[in-house]
Amino acid sequence: MRNIILLSILVLSICACAKKSESKKQVGFKTYGTSFDRSEVQDISQISSLMESSDSIAVILSGTIEKTCAVKGCWMQLKTGSDQNLRVTFKDYAFFVPKNGVEGNTAVIKGYCVKQETSVEELQHYAKDAGESDEAITLITEPKMEYNFVASGVIIED
Repeated sequence: MRNIILLSILVLSICACAKKSESKKQVGFKTYGTSFDRSEVQDISQISSLMESSDSIAVILSGTIEKTCAVKGCWMQLKTGSDQNLRVTFKDYAFFVPKNGVEGNTAVIKGYCVKQETSVEELQHYAKDAGESDEAITLITEPKMEYNFVASGVIIED
């Protein structure tokens, strides 16, 4: 009987400790490329106003990941809050991000944003990398003016 009481107390103690550690769990981040200070981060929804006076800017942005390259993780798209997403590639092809599992997570990116026309061939290549169907890829017939970002560093929320 005494052993049962001691065992019960031990089990309850372990459960209580486990619940405490779960409640203290914090969101973690993983850095890809060069690390950087996030103190001057801009919200990605401001990209249009940030790009009004220039075709390219150096900036740190924060936004939600919509998709990543399913082939190697060599690019990702972030939601901007408008009908256009921000395509992010990585400086000098020096690092990659996870190929899947980070969609919906917050990313903080540091680098250069450029407004430029993306060719049909490149858009089709990105669609293929994203796993789009052949039918969807053949529907891409016009180049697109879009914001492209070359990141030297990326921080992704775990």
